[in-house]
Amino acid sequence: MKVVIFSLLRKLFSMFRKLFSMFHKLIRKLWLLPPCKKLDYVLQKAWKGNKPLEYHFLPYVTSVLRVLGWAVLVVGVIASIVLGLEIVKSGLMVGKTELIGVGLGVSVIVLGIIGSFLAWLFLLVNRELIYLFIHVKENTASTAERITKEPD
Repeated sequence: MKVVIFSLLRKLFSMFRKLFSMFHKLIRKLWLLPPCKKLDYVLQKAWKGNKPLEYHFLPYVTSVLRVLGWAVLVVGVIASIVLGLEIVKSGLMVGKTELIGVGLGVSVIVLGIIGSFLAWLFLLVNRELIYLFIHVKENTASTAERITKEPD
């Protein structure tokens, strides 16, 4: 038993060491950049577009929305299953009313999963809308450049 615990702790420690090493390399890379280029350079590297990005923060917003969406989905599904099983097993007190039963527990599980899926979908749609607005702005600007360009 002790061997298993020590091996798990060793793996966990090595994982934290690798994570700290990656974070340390990132900080060193940012520190070595010239002061005026630090944040703009890092934010520009995150965008994979072909033109310079005017809105530096939007790629990070989209990344946060993606991570938040997946976290909402996973946590929501797990929480709804745990709550539904708890209602089936021992009930849930709401005020002075006790909620207990198989039908109620199953409905909590199903509605929780559906709600988590819809919240996940909403967050990912918002992420894609931000990308859509960025691309519409880029396409409009490039079209305006081509139209106003004088013929040779």
